[in-house]
Amino acid sequence: MRYAFVLGRVYTLSVAELLAVLEKTDASLNLTGEPVKILEASEEVLIVETEKPLNAERLQKKLGGVIKILEVVDIIQKREQDSVNFALKHYFKPGILKNKFFKDYKGKVQFGLSVYVLDMDLLKRPQPNPRDRNQGSFSAEGGFGFGGNSIFSEPKRVGMMIKNGLTESGASVRLVLPEYNSLSLASVVVTKNLLLQKGAEICILAAKDNIFTAKTLTVQDFEDYGRRDYQRPARDEKQGMIPPKVAQIMLNLAGAKLGGTILDPFCGIGTIIQEGLLLGYRMIGSDINKIAIKGSEQNLEWFRNRYKIAPGKYGVEVSDAAKVSDLIEKSKSKIAAIVTECTLGPMYGQYPKADEVAKNFKDLEKLYKASFKEFAKFLPKQAKIIMCLPAYRKNRDQYEMFPSLDFASALGYNLVDIISPAVAKKLKFLKLTARNTAIYDRKDQVVAREIVVFEKN
Repeated sequence: MRYAFVLGRVYTLSVAELLAVLEKTDASLNLTGEPVKILEASEEVLIVETEKPLNAERLQKKLGGVIKILEVVDIIQKREQDSVNFALKHYFKPGILKNKFFKDYKGKVQFGLSVYVLDMDLLKRPQPNPRDRNQGSFSAEGGFGFGGNSIFSEPKRVGMMIKNGLTESGASVRLVLPEYNSLSLASVVVTKNLLLQKGAEICILAAKDNIFTAKTLTVQDFEDYGRRDYQRPARDEKQGMIPPKVAQIMLNLAGAKLGGTILDPFCGIGTIIQEGLLLGYRMIGSDINKIAIKGSEQNLEWFRNRYKIAPGKYGVEVSDAAKVSDLIEKSKSKIAAIVTECTLGPMYGQYPKADEVAKNFKDLEKLYKASFKEFAKFLPKQAKIIMCLPAYRKNRDQYEMFPSLDFASALGYNLVDIISPAVAKKLKFLKLTARNTAIYDRKDQVVAREIVVFEKN
């Protein structure tokens, strides 16, 4: 089986999470624990081959960094210079559309058309001169096909080609296209237009030598993520809050067995706790800030009622992270992993002075060192710690990061690659730091988050 995963904005984290989940044994998702074969990948989409069919709906709910899950239907060979619509001009016949894309729906068909680029050169090539038909491939349906600006016309060209063919066969059809200067439909458009219920979203994945045709199986539930973030009774905008999607990614990177207990010793208002509960873990949270714990209790009570979480699945208490072993001993819990945002230090509206940054790192190292020493008292061997470290954004792609992680190695923890070197070598577009960690940031943030994975040796 071949599947394509549309990646989130921070695609490096999306890939890390996706591979961590797909290569873990999980009968509920039909995963055997074997490495998946990566067929093609770009900043937008990752195509893999699996041994068994996946439970796409259950998998979509588990993944914070995947926007859509697609089933690859066919692979169409093309010449490098061919436009997308030219390569597909004989493919989308009514019989193929009915049997492979619309087989589960009868009546007026509503379908959307999205194009995802695997060959990034398609976005860079110049538009050929329409008067010079010897420069590129020309077709009556789509004109010239070098890419460049013309790639943004492909959704309409291919969509209209499909619609005209269906209409000529007697079908009643409604076509939904991406907005101007966009190649793909947002998940909100797919959801609001009921495309998966009343037809399909047909996706074209354009590589250099072939085109993958695919149909969307699931889309991320944007409304539910918004509810879990913005409808909670307690929020703390001043300190900055980790988004539920990122919390979910971090939990998946931990690789703990379902039903195991995960600790967040800097839990704040409880985002990681709630997302862990939704994924099927038992959760323990602590924070030295009494106000944060009060907010966490309010949020988790709201969350438990809203999402029907059984009693006894979590607990939160006021505790210094450097003394949290007392809390663990009292709860009689065996901790399978630690997932936490930690304290990132002061928040800034503009890049701070160098001496401020140095002081922040020095102060935080003391805190982290004391905490890691405490964690060693109860954390089993090979258990992981997934944490955020502050990374100060200098410009678009440059960050001032924690100068050294020796404090962890000195206490018996290994730094783990967030993505294996073999995959990183194959997927050269990934944005990894020099120590093979990943950065999560927002445009308006000076203090970004470096996502780091440690393992107790």
